[in-house]
Amino acid sequence: MLRERKNETEIYLYEYIKKNKVFTYEWESKKLIKNKNKYIQSILDKASKRNTGKRGEPDLIYVNNNNKLLILLENKDSIKDHESKNNTTNAVKYAVDGIKHYLSFFINKHLSEHNKHLKEWKIVGIAFSGNINEEYNKKLDTFVIKNNDIINIETEEFLNEDDYIAFFETIDLEKITNEISRSSQTINNQLRIIDSQKRPVLLSALMICLFDREANNFVRNYKNFNTQTIINIIPETVKTILSKEEIDNNKIDILLNEISFLKTQKELIKSNILKDILDELHDNVIPLFSKKSNYDIIGKFYEEFLKYAGVSNVKKGIVLTPSHITTLFTELIDIKYNDIIFDPACGTGAFLIAGMNKIYELIDTSNYKEKNKQKNNVKMNQLLGFELNTTMYSLAISNMLFRGDGKSRIYNEDFFSKEADNILREIKPTIGFINPPYSGKDTKNNPTKKELQFLEKMLDCSSRYGVIIAPLSTYFKDNDIRNRILKKHTLKAVINMPKELFQPNAMTHTAIAIFETHIPHNNKEVIFYDLKDDGFVLSKNKGRTDRLNKWKLIKTKLLDDLQNINNKQDYVTMLKINIKEDEEWIIQAHSKTDYSNLSNKSFEKAIKEYIVFKTKLQLNLIEKDLDEIELLEILNTNNVSAKSFLEENK
Repeated sequence: MLRERKNETEIYLYEYIKKNKVFTYEWESKKLIKNKNKYIQSILDKASKRNTGKRGEPDLIYVNNNNKLLILLENKDSIKDHESKNNTTNAVKYAVDGIKHYLSFFINKHLSEHNKHLKEWKIVGIAFSGNINEEYNKKLDTFVIKNNDIINIETEEFLNEDDYIAFFETIDLEKITNEISRSSQTINNQLRIIDSQKRPVLLSALMICLFDREANNFVRNYKNFNTQTIINIIPETVKTILSKEEIDNNKIDILLNEISFLKTQKELIKSNILKDILDELHDNVIPLFSKKSNYDIIGKFYEEFLKYAGVSNVKKGIVLTPSHITTLFTELIDIKYNDIIFDPACGTGAFLIAGMNKIYELIDTSNYKEKNKQKNNVKMNQLLGFELNTTMYSLAISNMLFRGDGKSRIYNEDFFSKEADNILREIKPTIGFINPPYSGKDTKNNPTKKELQFLEKMLDCSSRYGVIIAPLSTYFKDNDIRNRILKKHTLKAVINMPKELFQPNAMTHTAIAIFETHIPHNNKEVIFYDLKDDGFVLSKNKGRTDRLNKWKLIKTKLLDDLQNINNKQDYVTMLKINIKEDEEWIIQAHSKTDYSNLSNKSFEKAIKEYIVFKTKLQLNLIEKDLDEIELLEILNTNNVSAKSFLEENK
């Protein structure tokens, strides 16, 4: 039982944690943890906030010896005492200053030989001020120790024990993400004199030139070259490296043609920009690729670079698929070791890489004696991609190269061309994955194909399965095409994805659809699933990251629910229903209304959302990716207000 409370707000705080958060053991107050861990106690015995060398104690302490987790909490009654200002420090008066003071005794360089094993512990410090029961009268900062650094993990709420532990599993990833983002921004700033569409092509060429082969003299000598020499040598180096990787000469010529602008780029010739970028890539980016991680470090670098170049956004039809979703695709269907993975609009090759990695896993766990031979066959014969955009195509080539695969069949072709048809007749893929170009308009003035047209042809060309992620409108518009698809292929499941999935590049509501190909649907049952949250959070300058390490559990639950839907459907977030011609392929059209959480506030919110939807529908803005400011400007231009809308709809 908690004793020796010093104030009422601390009691509220303790009761809140006990009631709302999951911890294995009890939190303790001062002087009650002496028998918990003698090494922690020996440190606190000298941790006085007044620096007297005597004992100092945070207001609340949590110790889990099994998980090697220590959480220290410093609490203040008022938010004005949350943190000192103007670079001053007062550990006695302020919560943040106090918790940093205690944490400083646990950083590696301050641990003695007696308690050095605490280096292996996960140590968290929480600074809280105000009243936990008052929504706008509280502040919280959370810090963790990593080596000799005290790091703010930028969460503004109390978490469960498992969530705090998860931070230590992802903290290295956060550092990598920050380094990648910084390098991407730096390189784009250096290349601001070059058209944004040319930057990724140049990046691809420079990456290829730094590919560390034994015979690659460029890597060892470029620092001694002047800019003109570097420009002259780049095409030759690219050709040599890609030729040794058995890349087709036609593909090499496409890339060389794309970088031909270098010879006439006066701003580059007269500066050291190219050498500076090569140094940044060589010293700070490429070394990250060798780090062992389930995270797609290379893919993240390309994504960040394209974001800063302004190339990747929904308005240009290019929305790169997050790596956890490309991996999910490979787990939604039954992939076999001899499958041929196909992406008709492959971008930087993310789906092909995910498919390749999945087949590698199957080979590694098999009884095959010649596993390397099997993997080489995957690289050479079991990956097929088309990419019409030469910018994305060039990145796909360098992407594959750094993953140990320069031999996969990626073509700079239009999926709807005769050349692509000839390739497909020869290779015959078994599984198709696609995130098609968004906002296609099939008109005479703009002949871009629609998402459904990409889907239909991909399914026709894939002998086993097809999986797509696309805007929700794909699944309820164009009845003729959707009916035609169901006459040939079976729709297995549709999974609504979180609306934040593609932030910060797009706010597009999407869903994943899974098909078994060349088996007519014939009104079969379809699983509909609403995945409202993937556990990722949006952080400033970092994009969406799995900071709390929640995706693994969410994905496991999703896959289990899909397998056992008959016992789990609630008709709100998951259900299974027969789908016929002309019926929509989204859960909203078939789920029941959930009245359990209905309140006046939620009713008002629903009405407001309906007004926004109706207004956007009237102005033909439903499928446009608009932020609040853009929408407000359009509404003002059209003299639309809440009053005018209500009068019009009486």
